[in-house]
Formats: sequence, C-alpha cells, structure tokens
Amino acid sequence: MKVKPEIEIRIPDGVADALRGIVASATDRESVGFALVSHTWSGRKALVLVRKVLSLAEAAYIPSRDHGARWRGGAMVPILNEALSDSLGIMIFHTHDHAGLVRLSDDDRRSACELLPVFQNLMPARPHGSVVFGKDHAAGVVLLPGWTCYREDLKIRWIAKTLAEFTSADAGLTKQNTEGIYDRQKLLIGDHGQQHLRQAKVAVVGLGGGGSHVVQQLAHVGIGEIIGIDSDRAEATNRSRLIGMGWLDDIFRNRKTKIMARMVRRISRNVRFTQVPWPVPDQRALDELKRADIIVGCLDTLHARADVQEIAWRYLIPYIDIGLLIQTSDGGVTIGGNVATFIPGSFCAWCIDFLSEAKLSAETGGRPRSYLKGGSKQAQVVSFNGQLASQAVNEVLQLLTGFAPLGPELNIKKFNGLDGTLELWAVKKNPRCTSCQGVLSAGDAIWQTI
Repeated sequence: MKVKPEIEIRIPDGVADALRGIVASATDRESVGFALVSHTWSGRKALVLVRKVLSLAEAAYIPSRDHGARWRGGAMVPILNEALSDSLGIMIFHTHDHAGLVRLSDDDRRSACELLPVFQNLMPARPHGSVVFGKDHAAGVVLLPGWTCYREDLKIRWIAKTLAEFTSADAGLTKQNTEGIYDRQKLLIGDHGQQHLRQAKVAVVGLGGGGSHVVQQLAHVGIGEIIGIDSDRAEATNRSRLIGMGWLDDIFRNRKTKIMARMVRRISRNVRFTQVPWPVPDQRALDELKRADIIVGCLDTLHARADVQEIAWRYLIPYIDIGLLIQTSDGGVTIGGNVATFIPGSFCAWCIDFLSEAKLSAETGGRPRSYLKGGSKQAQVVSFNGQLASQAVNEVLQLLTGFAPLGPELNIKKFNGLDGTLELWAVKKNPRCTSCQGVLSAGDAIWQTI
C-alpha cells in the first residue's frame, strides 16, 4: 500500500505576479491560468515547481450562464505542445476572491476529472492538477506520476520577499510550552510569526566562522530545524572563530556538524539540528537541501556558491549568501563583504555579475575545479563574521515573518568593516541572464524513451 504523499506547489517571484494577473483579469466570469511545472521528491513530499504560466486568448472562452470558466478545447493545443516539448506537467489555476477556506466547485471537479487523465497520458512522468486559491487558502486535485487516484491535501508557497503559504486546511495557531522564552521576540513578530519560525527548516551550508554564528542565532530565535552541512573536521586554526568549539574538539578532530549539534542542544531542546557531514553537491547533501525552506550559504569559494545558487533556483528555495574579505597591504587595511538575499525568480548571482565564468576560471587559474582544494587561506576575524551572520539571520526572519515593510526594489547589502556599516545596493534582474533562467524551477531531470 502506497504512503499518501504531501504536495507542495512552489511558485517563484515574478511568475506568481503573472499568475495572479491572469486569474484576476476577468470580472464577469472566472479566468484560468495554465502553469507548466516540473517536480522533485523530498522524502514523501512531492514538490511541484511552477516554471512558467500561460493564458488563453479572450476569444477562447465560451460564454456561460454561471460565473465559471469554459473554453474551447482547441485553444489548449499550443499549451499541450509546449508541455510536451519541454517535458513539463500542466496545472490549471483559478481564484476565489475571499478569505477563509476555499474548495473546487462540482463543475471544477468534473472538468479536472476529464482533463487531468488526458494530461497524464501525454506526460506521465510529471504531475498535473487543478487548483483554486483565495486570499489565504487553497484547494485542488493533483495527479502525481504513477498515481491513478487524486490527491487533495496540498499547500501553495508563493516565493517572494516574504514567503506566503496557502493551505487546504485551517491549521490555526498551535501552542507550545516554551516557558515564555520568546515573549520579547514575539513583541516584534507576533505569535503567528513565532509559529512560522517553529515550523521552518533552514539549511546552513558551511559551518565555519560565519556559519557557526548563523546556527547559534537560528537556535536562539527558535527555528524548528537547522540543517547543518559541512564535511570538514575541526582543526586548531578554527578555534579563533568557530562558535561553540572547544580545545577538545581540536584534539579529537571532531566534525563541525557534531560541534554545532552540541551547541544547539545546549541552547534549546525544541530546535532540531540535522547533521550533514557531506559536501555539496553530494547526493546526500542535496537530498537534505531540498527539504529546506531557506538556505544560508557561508562559503569560501565562488564554485561552491555557484553550486548552491543552482540548487536554490532549481528547487525554488530562497538563498542568503554572506561573504567577508579582509585585505592587508602597505597602504592599510580594507574589510568588506556582503549579505545578499536571492529570491528565486528575481535576480540571481549571475544577473548581478557576482558570479561569472571569468571569475570561476580565475579562482582555479583556468585549471580543473579540484585545484580549489588546499588553496590560499584568507584572513578571518570572529567579530566581523558575527556582524554579517547577524544580518543573515535578520533576512531569515524577514522571509519567514515579514516583520518589516519592504519597498519594491530588491537589494543586496554591502559591508564596510572599518566603519561597521551595511550599505544598500539596489540591483535588478537581468532579463537576458541565461544562467538563472535555464535552471529556474527545473526540478529533477526526467528521461523519456522515444
């Protein structure tokens, strides 16, 4: 007997706005949007990843006495052809403009039962579905690959500057005995905000000077699960900056993941720390990353950042990157860095020239990537790592709770360590960036036998 899977539909920034515009475009009837989707599996959860949305021409709709949407079957041929060409599934979306629980009407269900098996017959390796969403809830039916019965328990995640979720059930506010330790924090984020933190999974890639600070603070704010990813063992030079490390860890060459797990246990019994002592992109590390709601990268190399950037875009996971550069010379000292929040569907690290083929080549001197190992060490100081890590945790709080109003411009924050400031740099998505568009919502590759 198959275990019933969970379904989470992720919609990237920009695509979400386009979908809202399509389904709200008509006033005298419903309007529908067609989403082409990839997918992946994370444990028993199916992640349905919206890649692009398409609409029908006004002339394709058939007048109806009710307020539902009907359209000519032939109008869907271009959509079917594109789905087949790109090996993608098809999801039909429409909206009910009210708060509270929503459901598919009887007509919606009949239409879904007619169309979804047709979609599945054409593209059996991808999920297909029909979904309605309101102001704060969603409902629908989904046919998963290899399944003949419909799944109805689903969640939609809109990926934006603050993550928004629409569920098919009213979860309500759950209580947890935390002995009032978050009372002052909740004055900023509220009870619902604290619940979002408690339910969240945040992956931290790189558990050195910056990553250990991030783990410590995530544990203090009450993140439900921290996924710590680092294949290294502690050594003597780590003790000056790795939070939670003691001299015995150096002697026994303990793994950094073990040190972080011990630190989190001492901070809170309600925070789970998952140790991942494998490097990215090892498959075991990749499987854990796919479970994350947010990724925080505290990495030493551009090649590692390129890997995490692709994973974040492929599976629609917001990615917060921190980096520190301390340089000394006869002319003095410069201390710089960045905290950059990359929202899938918005600008990526390639869009803003943070990553480029020239920079990646320069990092290895044009040689194979294996030459990164044993490269030159850069200056690190625990206090400067802590400043950047603190801002990264603030970015996590914003994504999960939306505690601060945000303007329309997205930005990165440039760090000046000499005067202790973070300067906002407005950046925009490059519409001609092939690097991010090529992998956005790509999910797992599927192979078809012709």
